[in-house]
Amino acid sequence: MSLKEIKLPDLGEGVTEGELVKIRVSPGDRVVMDQVLLEVMTDKASMEIPSFLEGTIKEIKAKEGDMVAVGQVLFLLETEGQVSVSEEKDQTPESSEKTNKKDREDSSEKNDVISSEKPASSIPSPKNEDIVLAVPATRRLAQELDIDLSGVSASGSEGQVTREDLIAHVKSSLKSPKAMTSSPPLKSRVVEAGREPLRGIRRIMFETMTYSKQTIPHFTIMERAEVSQLVKIRTELKEQGAKQGVKITYLPFIMKAALSALKKFPVINSYYDEETKEIVYSESCHFGFAVDTEKGLVVPVIRDAQRKTLVEIAKELETLGEQARTGAIQREDLQGGTFTFTNLGSLGGIAGTPIIHPPQAAIFGIYRIYHQPARSQRTGEWKETPYMNFSLTCDHRFIDGACAARFLKACAIKIEEPGLLVMD
Repeated sequence: MSLKEIKLPDLGEGVTEGELVKIRVSPGDRVVMDQVLLEVMTDKASMEIPSFLEGTIKEIKAKEGDMVAVGQVLFLLETEGQVSVSEEKDQTPESSEKTNKKDREDSSEKNDVISSEKPASSIPSPKNEDIVLAVPATRRLAQELDIDLSGVSASGSEGQVTREDLIAHVKSSLKSPKAMTSSPPLKSRVVEAGREPLRGIRRIMFETMTYSKQTIPHFTIMERAEVSQLVKIRTELKEQGAKQGVKITYLPFIMKAALSALKKFPVINSYYDEETKEIVYSESCHFGFAVDTEKGLVVPVIRDAQRKTLVEIAKELETLGEQARTGAIQREDLQGGTFTFTNLGSLGGIAGTPIIHPPQAAIFGIYRIYHQPARSQRTGEWKETPYMNFSLTCDHRFIDGACAARFLKACAIKIEEPGLLVMD
């Protein structure tokens, strides 16, 4: 009998930590090789971590909701008999010390790179960050929230700023002294019906949307289109697509209309570089689309949409949407979007004001079809006519209302005459 440590393995692609969203075993459980022990969430992508040993769980050294680092001990496993040579080598004191030393050196190198390189997004690096100890994921969150890490109190064992320190700093800065003194405590006014931890995708959405609304001045323009031709063409293509196993929705048509309008208004497909004070125009159109899942809102990305046909876009929408709903979406399929669509048409609602997904400049809202009487321009007769409403929410720091209104109108014109979109 011997006790072995099971640590969080290398998650790949430079990922150094993740949120422990689900523990699949309990103390006393017997586990076998490759049995899934836990689920870890990193940047909206969920990963299942299997066991590399057989034995009995003696102790669980982390809990659901914790941020766990690569190399951190998560379980103590009681094993029987001989273990693999590679595992035995990994667990010797000498090799363990060498590994820890190498991990510290690698971590130091990664931090040096992160503090010296310009971030991929438009959000600037915090000032004086090179003298503050923090893991890359914490630095990235600080960049997204535009927080100077040197002003955050550190509680780490080696003086490093942890994720919890950063969250506590944000909560403290958001408190209003006036509100605290004038209002009674929340517990004295509200009878609790229960609590739910904010974890996984919902936690990431919470942080991203908070940053967006606190730093980006939003404004929203709305427009509508008469969609009788769109309904007709979509119905015809839907039947043909079903025979080929392709689900044709309204969204591919609307994306095609937006692609046409973006040629005239490329600023809608740009982002603002906070560090250089420049508008950065995107060469390609990487279209994100919001997907409602059991775990929260996920935004897969269709890359280079400008190069794809309507049917190709429809296929990717279906494939990526299903992967998002089942949790099988790959991390790279959630990154790099330049313009996002949120489609509430199937759920209801005739208008809305979506929140921008930073660092993008705008988000396009799509709502349900409704009918109302309208006079025919050809016959003068009144008849029930289908309409669809759209919204465009923009970053008002560098996009003005006139530009947004013209872009949305250009989209509506294309949507009202969708025949040519099929050929693009």
